[in-house]
Amino acid sequence: MKLKHRTSCPVCESTHFTAFMEGTVDPGTLRTEDFKITDNRYGSLWTFQQCDDCSFVFSNPCLHEDAVLEFYSQLEDNEYSDEAEGRGKNFKTILKRMAKIQTPDSTLLDIGAASGIFLNEALHSGYDVTGLEPSEFLVKEAKRLYGLDILQGTIEDLDENLSFSTVTCLDIIEHLVEPDAFMSRVANMIKPGGLLVIVTPDIGSIASRLAGKHWWHYRIAHINFFNTRSLERLLGKHGFDIIKKNRYTWNFSAFYLATRIFPSINNKKSLQKILKKINFKLQLFDSWEIYARKKN
Repeated sequence: MKLKHRTSCPVCESTHFTAFMEGTVDPGTLRTEDFKITDNRYGSLWTFQQCDDCSFVFSNPCLHEDAVLEFYSQLEDNEYSDEAEGRGKNFKTILKRMAKIQTPDSTLLDIGAASGIFLNEALHSGYDVTGLEPSEFLVKEAKRLYGLDILQGTIEDLDENLSFSTVTCLDIIEHLVEPDAFMSRVANMIKPGGLLVIVTPDIGSIASRLAGKHWWHYRIAHINFFNTRSLERLLGKHGFDIIKKNRYTWNFSAFYLATRIFPSINNKKSLQKILKKINFKLQLFDSWEIYARKKN
């Protein structure tokens, strides 16, 4: 697969960057399955460089946008909705924090909506919701599971005249080839005073540094990484003020966590039933939950 070589930082356009980590991914062997949300082959990473000016970490060389979109449009991930209960708890926490900042009866766009778990929670919290998801399979899952009509595609497929009071990008921006262009489009779709919510891994976290190449966020689908400095740079550039930051907390069943380490458990049906009844709240302090206000 043909890659492109960057000559400038995808966030601040600086031409000064240095080697960050040597990659292990072989682009010639990539498959759609490699981009599953539930992929557990941690330590699969691209060759990363870090911007000397804004500290953004980005893959270089990197995939072309059309290649990434092709993978996601064909993606099927049967395991994602199996953890709907735990993921729902994650999202309810976000919605509660959003409600303290903005009235729930506003228009909301969820980008990268997957099978609609967050969107369904938002709908029942009073939001007028719109979802956007490139995977045809996940769009159909959202309809099957929740009766949601999610739009298949990317932000480029939305009418640029649409506007929303709230836009959510939950575990999305680390997947983007061009985060600056994406954020420009997002900013144009958020009303003045509107809210942007982002969840993304923190490359500057202690967990990231301690785990090194074995950090669980290093996977093929993650092609860029932010820390506080680079996030503030990107959001400030597009007219956003960060008004609240939290460390994202995960809720998963013991079964899901166990299969991250021992995939063979998937074949043991009796053990599955027991482990799926046990739930854990996991705080690794290595992902940011960001709430940002669009300037008037």
